[in-house]
Amino acid sequence: MRRMKSEDGFATVFALAIVTGLVTLIAATTATAHWVGTHAQASMVADLAAVAAARQGSCAAAASIADSYGAQLNGCVWHEIDVTVEVALPSPTTLSRWSTADVIKASARAGY
Repeated sequence: MRRMKSEDGFATVFALAIVTGLVTLIAATTATAHWVGTHAQASMVADLAAVAAARQGSCAAAASIADSYGAQLNGCVWHEIDVTVEVALPSPTTLSRWSTADVIKASARAGY
């Protein structure tokens, strides 16, 4: 069977396209997994900081908890006997290529 001249190298181009697609898919999946993990950690830190603030009656306790996990306390607001805190964790370096967000934020509320 004779091949036409226009078909030479088609398999190489096709394989390169498949490999490029797979690498892109893996990179996007990795970035999403890093974001989900960091968001879960930020939520956990916010929960712990809110409970600490409510238990001790002070935003300083929330700041101490956030600092111990490498997060920044962005807000601590009291609503009578409840407290709402907002924390921010640095965005993973994987996301910095595709996102303009420098931090991932989460908030939590706790009370007596």
